[in-house]
Amino acid sequence: MQTDTGRIKIAYLLGMAVAIWLLEAFVHAILFGTDTFWNALIFDVSVHESYMRLIIMISACMLYLLLLKTKTIKEKETQIENILNNVIPICITDTDYRIVMANDSYWSIWGRPKGNKQIRCFEHRPGETCRTDECALQRIMNGEHEYIAETKKESHNQTRYFILTARPFLDGDNKVRGIIESFQDITERKRLEDEKGVLINELQGSLNKVKLLSGFLPICASCKKIRDDQGYWKQIESYIRDHSEAEFSHGICPDCARKLYPDFTPDPDTPPADSTLP
Repeated sequence: MQTDTGRIKIAYLLGMAVAIWLLEAFVHAILFGTDTFWNALIFDVSVHESYMRLIIMISACMLYLLLLKTKTIKEKETQIENILNNVIPICITDTDYRIVMANDSYWSIWGRPKGNKQIRCFEHRPGETCRTDECALQRIMNGEHEYIAETKKESHNQTRYFILTARPFLDGDNKVRGIIESFQDITERKRLEDEKGVLINELQGSLNKVKLLSGFLPICASCKKIRDDQGYWKQIESYIRDHSEAEFSHGICPDCARKLYPDFTPDPDTPPADSTLP
């Protein structure tokens, strides 16, 4: 791809040189009228005229290359600007804490300073670690190649959370001239984590209220009392009440009712009296 582009440029330059030579010969023949076009073009060209044409061709070619280079620089600047102005906020800060460059996503969150004047990062987005040893700039200046931390942006309406990633900003000699910071918005993830934490706490609280009976329970075969861990025999309802959330209400089953109150409880095996009228 690069070879094809170079060939196209050479073809443009050769074509431009030929066109300038033809144009200059045509103008010379028309203005002076002493030579025919072909003589002015090839056969009767003085040394002075050749030098002039060469100077004109070289100047035109240099102008073309300059314009082409300017166009290429503008295209690369546009590409860099498009890359920089993506959805992730990006900020470049020098070693004096000055914000030298930032993309539109960054300014839309933290606000652009009035008059587009330079502002220091600790003034623009103050935090607990600003101008301390835990500051991202200080960590990078102290030799770290990458620094990742969580930060937030508080406003009157809401709080937004970000994952801050800082890397060195190098010059042509690979010397650290500042840091490049990117901010990944994790507000929604933070909200889901908080909701998940609340749900887990609620479930844990519910589990703490549940008491399960498990294992072997020593129970008397006659009176049905249960022996607890301390060796005491307790009524079955007392033991279950102490080891669960169950509550008891007392009544009498039909068998016990017939046993305790035979006069008031009919025997289920005795057929009911015949109530048929004669």
